[in-house]
Amino acid sequence: MRDYDGSAVLHAIRLILTTRTSAETITVLAGFIESYGFNRVFLGQLVNPLNVPLKDILYVSNWPDELKAARRNQAAILHDPIALCALRSKRPFTWAEARAFASRAGRKVVDMVHDFGITDGMMFPMHALESVSGGVSLGGDSKSDLSPLEVAELELVCQVAYYHLEVMHGPFPYQRVAELTARETECVQFVAAGKSNWEIAKILGIQEDTVKKTLRRACDKFGAVNRAHLVASAIARHQIFP
Repeated sequence: MRDYDGSAVLHAIRLILTTRTSAETITVLAGFIESYGFNRVFLGQLVNPLNVPLKDILYVSNWPDELKAARRNQAAILHDPIALCALRSKRPFTWAEARAFASRAGRKVVDMVHDFGITDGMMFPMHALESVSGGVSLGGDSKSDLSPLEVAELELVCQVAYYHLEVMHGPFPYQRVAELTARETECVQFVAAGKSNWEIAKILGIQEDTVKKTLRRACDKFGAVNRAHLVASAIARHQIFP
């Protein structure tokens, strides 16, 4: 797309780290992404807005106010294929890639954004050890053909902006993800492998009652109602191997 020596990336990172407000950060990020064909930024944590007050969610963007209000009113994130893919993906992806797997409701969410002239974009998922997942979604009014190097440059600057804002606005009440102890992890991992409490006790050389109590504590941490729910929660939170 252009000759490039990396200096703009370093300059953007330095500027972002000196910003003191969300508006300043988004302004710097928006200025940086222009040369890549983007002009809109949607940056936030992937949290259910029906469960968490908006004031407790990292949520900033330079999208039109009418579009932001419409998404909030419809709890659009719950159907948004871009947000859903960001929960699972560790790598950047285009909006078009996400829309290809969208439900009918999901396609309507994407089309609503298109109606505001934001017709193409790319999502950069954000996953930190002690925080809920999030992402930085960049949009524009035309398709951008980016090289792998350009995607890497954008990802790096988006990461700096995202985690800078998370620190600036945090800590959030749910920011630290519940963690299992070493013993709880062992027990849940064996539950995932289909082992009974008796079998787990024999494998680990502990009492069966100890296994029951350990699994009960793990359920309490995740709010799980049964063994299947516990395993699914532990996998989703990257506490055990899938």
